[in-house]
Amino acid sequence: MVLVRQVTDQPPPPPVPLDNWRGTRVLADGRTLAVDRLRGTATFYGPPLTPDVLAHPYLAPVATTVNRWAGRETFHSGAFVLDGRAWAVLGPRTAGKSSLLAALAARGVPVLADDILVVDGSDAFAGPRCVDLRQAVPGVALPTRPVRGGERLRVALPPIASRVPLGGWLFLCWGGALALTRLPGTTLLARLAGLRSFGELPSDPAALLSIAALPAWELSRPRDWAALDDTHRLLAETIATGQVVGAPR
Repeated sequence: MVLVRQVTDQPPPPPVPLDNWRGTRVLADGRTLAVDRLRGTATFYGPPLTPDVLAHPYLAPVATTVNRWAGRETFHSGAFVLDGRAWAVLGPRTAGKSSLLAALAARGVPVLADDILVVDGSDAFAGPRCVDLRQAVPGVALPTRPVRGGERLRVALPPIASRVPLGGWLFLCWGGALALTRLPGTTLLARLAGLRSFGELPSDPAALLSIAALPAWELSRPRDWAALDDTHRLLAETIATGQVVGAPR
């Protein structure tokens, strides 16, 4: 258990690199987060945080730190559930992770996580029950509400199992045509090793090798909202058959 606190009337402590016991860092908005493993505390210094932004995204760095201390791997990733397994969705910012997850949710696909993915052995953990979008996604008939000072539109997600077996990995990129390309295990291992949160903390090599043995694909798709239905079908067919199939014509 970690006690999360907010301190608004004291100066923050100086930054301290994260190690196995504590760390202090300045966040992108200027607030400071100090985590202490021995005391079991995570303290935000700066202007007060409203409950909606505290739940997501500000608890993300707390969750990633605590889970890394617990020996789990964490990634800046979303995940959806198909065929009884969780499929991680990774990519750089603006790669369309959240918009793809919202589109899948609108099509009845359960979303496990939007912003961070925690992997414990062969299982993936559920994240906060929401997806935050930079802009509305055409064709996504889900209620939204403005959050984070009006900068995001929040899609609420229904409850889901707390942990789901991890099925594989999906890396997003933009391209001229819709296509899924299978990635070799050596490529996946290198990517996962570089993308894990807080790489300065030690990882179990055997655990990394285990999750890198799962299937992985690179999903290239056009910047066209009209391609969402075809993207959904391609993902569902690929996961159901266990093979890379051609994009719909």
